Amino acid sequence: MWLAGSVLLMLLYELWWGRYFRSPRRLEDFYGSFLGIPVPGAVLPVVAFLLLGIYGRVVWMVLAAAVLGVGHIGIHFRHRRDILSQRFQK
Repeated sequence: MWLAGSVLLMLLYELWWGRYFRSPRRLEDFYGSFLGIPVPGAVLPVVAFLLLGIYGRVVWMVLAAAVLGVGHIGIHFRHRRDILSQRFQK
């Protein structure tokens, strides 16, 4: 179940990149949601690696994914907030 979840999330991540490269490549597209997942470019791979660490029972990988998630997802949410606030200021 953990492995299947990880593979599914990585497939969704690849689909997200495909959508991004077919779009006009605006920052709103990069930080927009995908299938209801906010900032999927950060969330999908981090959660996939977390699930992979759980599947493999690799504690250091779970910890590394958690640390990566705090920084990577956090900065993407901050960039998204900044982009949205700039759009509403215009």
